[in-house]
Amino acid sequence: MEKMLFSGVQSNSDVALIVIKGLKHQPGIAAKIFGSIADEKINVELILQSIGRGPEKDISFVVAQEDADKAVETLKKAFAEDDYEEIMCDTKVGIVSIVGAGMMSNSGAASRMFEALYNKGINIKMIYTSEIKITVLIKESRVERAVEALKEQFQE
Repeated sequence: MEKMLFSGVQSNSDVALIVIKGLKHQPGIAAKIFGSIADEKINVELILQSIGRGPEKDISFVVAQEDADKAVETLKKAFAEDDYEEIMCDTKVGIVSIVGAGMMSNSGAASRMFEALYNKGINIKMIYTSEIKITVLIKESRVERAVEALKEQFQE
């Protein structure tokens, strides 16, 4: 196992969470969502599909705050109203990441991150991991506190 080489904390409070609730669970839905979003030149981060309730699923993703209204309008044009239960947009969110080599080969990195956030009373809405980064979506008002907590936890 390679040693994790922590290189820093990143944050962005200029994002919005888009949630499409109660989508019919059928092939091609994700392609339709993200194809229509891509056609509008909107970049997407942190995609999450729920396990769902029966024949329905929820899909959530993050976009730049400046693209939030356009993303919602695009989805409403792409889908008939009876194809989903609700489309929601939350602009009071932010993302915070720890960055470093060896994230996935160090089992304690995520645990340490989540513990640091828990100790500051910060609730996580979404999680994304890659080989070099662990990213969480949290309330915008907690981003600064989260950055401080993660620097304390990971800087040696």
